[in-house]
Amino acid sequence: MPVIETIMDKCKRCYSCIRNCPAKAIRIEHGQAMVMQERCIGCGRCVRVCAQKAKRIESGIEKTIEFLREDEDTFAILAPSFPAAFAEVKPNQVVAALKALGFAKVIPVAVGADLVAREYAELAAKKAMTTIITTPCPAVVNFIEKYHPSLLLLLAPVVSPMIATGRLIKTTSPHAKVVFIGPCIAKKKEKVDPKVAGIIDEVLTYNELKQLFEESDVVLEQMGEEEFDQPWPHMGGIFPVSGGLLRAARLHGDVLDNEIIVTEGTDRVLEILNRVEEGNIEAHFLDLLFCEGCINGPAMDNDLSVFIRKDIVARYVQQWLNGESEEDADCRFAALSPVRLKRRFTNEAIQQPLPSEEDIRAIFVRINKRNAEDELNCGACGYSTCREKALAVFQGRAELEMCFPYLINRLETTNRELLETQERLVRSARLASMGELAAGVAHEINNPLAGVLTYIKLMRKKVETPPSPLPDMQKFNDYLHTVEEETTRVSEIVKSLLEFARPSEPVVAKVTAQEIVKKALLLIGHQLTLQNIEINEKYEERLPDVKADLRQIQQVLLNLLINAAQAMPDGGRVFIRAQKSPDEPFVDLQVTDTGAGIAPENLHRVFEPFFTTKSTQKGTGLGLSTAYSIMVKHGGTIQASSQLGKGSVFTVRLPVAAA
Repeated sequence: MPVIETIMDKCKRCYSCIRNCPAKAIRIEHGQAMVMQERCIGCGRCVRVCAQKAKRIESGIEKTIEFLREDEDTFAILAPSFPAAFAEVKPNQVVAALKALGFAKVIPVAVGADLVAREYAELAAKKAMTTIITTPCPAVVNFIEKYHPSLLLLLAPVVSPMIATGRLIKTTSPHAKVVFIGPCIAKKKEKVDPKVAGIIDEVLTYNELKQLFEESDVVLEQMGEEEFDQPWPHMGGIFPVSGGLLRAARLHGDVLDNEIIVTEGTDRVLEILNRVEEGNIEAHFLDLLFCEGCINGPAMDNDLSVFIRKDIVARYVQQWLNGESEEDADCRFAALSPVRLKRRFTNEAIQQPLPSEEDIRAIFVRINKRNAEDELNCGACGYSTCREKALAVFQGRAELEMCFPYLINRLETTNRELLETQERLVRSARLASMGELAAGVAHEINNPLAGVLTYIKLMRKKVETPPSPLPDMQKFNDYLHTVEEETTRVSEIVKSLLEFARPSEPVVAKVTAQEIVKKALLLIGHQLTLQNIEINEKYEERLPDVKADLRQIQQVLLNLLINAAQAMPDGGRVFIRAQKSPDEPFVDLQVTDTGAGIAPENLHRVFEPFFTTKSTQKGTGLGLSTAYSIMVKHGGTIQASSQLGKGSVFTVRLPVAAA
């Protein structure tokens, strides 16, 4: 299993891991941030910065449990930062809890730190190299091996305190299982590093140890106190604090001559390594840590500040010293079994193809970066510059869609296309509604036309009937008045139909709720009556005018009335209510029917385009989606409620026009 991997369902394309990974060991695949194992240095930055908790760390719990069950000779070696990780209890309670889990012995890694510190002191005394880069941080070692192999000769060939402690144990107990416990994820990679493999059998983070305590019903607060097993450390316990290595190695530098440099934090370490590679740093001794000391490792599981953690560790080390002089400590460590503290390093540089300038320009063109000013270097993709991101795209580590400005531009284009498509859908829905209205409108026009013809015949008869060629003028005027009224009615119907069908731009104006309803009923009212549907209108008094495009809101109301009619094939009642909305300042138009109702599982989908429960001959699924779109444009809403077998209520909420 990889040391760190992505949990696919949780990754949300924030690119925070890319932004913070010093090795740029993240590859984007279909929007998911995948850890590239061949590039990963195990520093754990991606785990720490991932707000979605989308990074999974290789678990050491299962194998540790197996060791404790099957092997009586299992040692726990505890990192010197542990007092800060378990600040709520006494350090010796943690030791007791580990023994309660079944560990045969609990050894402090501070012992290995003391051994390593003495090795560094000897190296510094020889001054065999111009610059020495210390190596207790496996993430720094991994980074140099992969990305700065030219600096391998400057790495001090000394093992980490974890490996030193493991080798010390296995000199006297070669068959023991050694489990390291600490705050560092990179230790899981160091465990299997071929140059030091076979020493540490498993690695647990503090989080995993707490989980193991919980699963084993070991309650720290209820434990007694037990001492560490010997050998005991001296100053090695200060190793996890920034500058602790130098203190343990008794190295002291003058800030004026800058012979010793202590640097912590990813950005500072990267800068130092670059400057060393360029030959711009002449310091003799470099103490480099990606974290702010191991007390701020990625698996430190509490919210204490670095300063409080440092104080806790420092006070614990002072208790350990207990008046022991450095000379006495030297004698005690000299009596230990000899431990091999040397190690080697290998060049693991990753060779990847480099793009030409033409390749970079081609990638830029694909994301609409055609000029130098288009290279915004905004960092939203996780890379510092657009060119760095283009390089990652060329090498297959990034996707074009990671560019935020490009996505915004593409989204705007897509939005324009959607609006155009939406307008076409609105026109299609309007034509479909016209088909629904055609029969009723034809009947509406036929009635007044029949009356006109009748009265024209009557007037002709009056003129042609003897004995007098002059008609009764009063009667004649009445006939003409009736003809005029009926002709005007035809004109209004035709005008309404033309306005409804005309694909003009929306024109918002003051209009009354009653006018909207009357316009809609003029086109469909008679058709509803022929279908044995009773129409009830009710208008609240002193309703304010609304701000609307009369033609578009007429279409909304027509769609609702047509749907109501189709829901009542055997007849029924439609109630149209216009009233002040409980949400000021709006006016509500409610259309209620006594039809079949809408199933609960379909109610939340009724405004989706092309969703319909009708047969294909009767519905396109565009009516309500068009109504929804129109209401959004008006700054209003449309809502639906329904009960099966009892009917449905659609509420159109329109903004009140300014006085």
